[in-house]
Amino acid sequence: LAADCGSPPTKVILIPRTPEGNSHLAGRGEAPTTVEAPFDDVTIGVINAVTELQEITGRKLVENGKIILGGDPNEGADLYLSTSSAGGGLQMAVIGVVASLSAESAQRAALGAGAIIIDSFTYDDGRTEQDRVERIRHIRPDMVLFSGGTEGGTTKHLVEMAETLLMADPKPRFGELFKVPVIFAGNSEALPLVTDVLGKKVDLIKVNNVRPTMEEEDLNDAGQAIHRLFLEHVMAQAPGYEKLMSWVSVPIMPTPSAFGQCIAAVGEKEKINVLAADIGGATTEIAVISLGGI
Repeated sequence: LAADCGSPPTKVILIPRTPEGNSHLAGRGEAPTTVEAPFDDVTIGVINAVTELQEITGRKLVENGKIILGGDPNEGADLYLSTSSAGGGLQMAVIGVVASLSAESAQRAALGAGAIIIDSFTYDDGRTEQDRVERIRHIRPDMVLFSGGTEGGTTKHLVEMAETLLMADPKPRFGELFKVPVIFAGNSEALPLVTDVLGKKVDLIKVNNVRPTMEEEDLNDAGQAIHRLFLEHVMAQAPGYEKLMSWVSVPIMPTPSAFGQCIAAVGEKEKINVLAADIGGATTEIAVISLGGI
């Protein structure tokens, strides 16, 4: 049983496995997503969609307001999986030094982790510091990916961008009492200076530099941190997601990330290059899979 808590509907599907080992799509259910007021509980929409699926397939999937998992071959499911783009999905801001270098690498890391980039700020973006401050205050990102400087490169511009972030004092979309996570993926020599500037205003997390040299990218460490923080910070504060996380058989994934992994699995199994588009209700995602990787 799999669900996508989307914007606006929540969709669920049931994929049974026959005794011969074959799988097929048995049915699909849909209901309005309930992460926002007046319900403020994403699991209500999930149960509504699964109840519709139950009626379509004739298989009992819900009992006492909870999904039935494991044990009985005649009811429930062995696994329950969930993706989410509810409330606009994982929304991130990117900070870099040079738009065509560190910021581009940071954007690729964020997009690869399933994020929606709501804005990118760089030292050379042509905006005044006040313009950047006002924009950061307005967008309320779930988290910020802070990049810039190759290893052994600039620290001055990173400190100046950290000062801009400090003045903006960004607030998270969910959980007013929580600090915005800031993933630092820039020149490691600048980290102590950036830490001194930001102090206790944000939750600062250090990962490998996404652009350690002019010719090299390292996106994996930043991508893993984004996914982990998506679960620990964003999902944990979104209405009803703590309950949903207790139901799933594996961690919840951002919908674009899951989409990319599905397409990658097709490319790997068939040994082909794949270009795929997911045209959703709020966003359109593109995944390009080559035989050499995403």
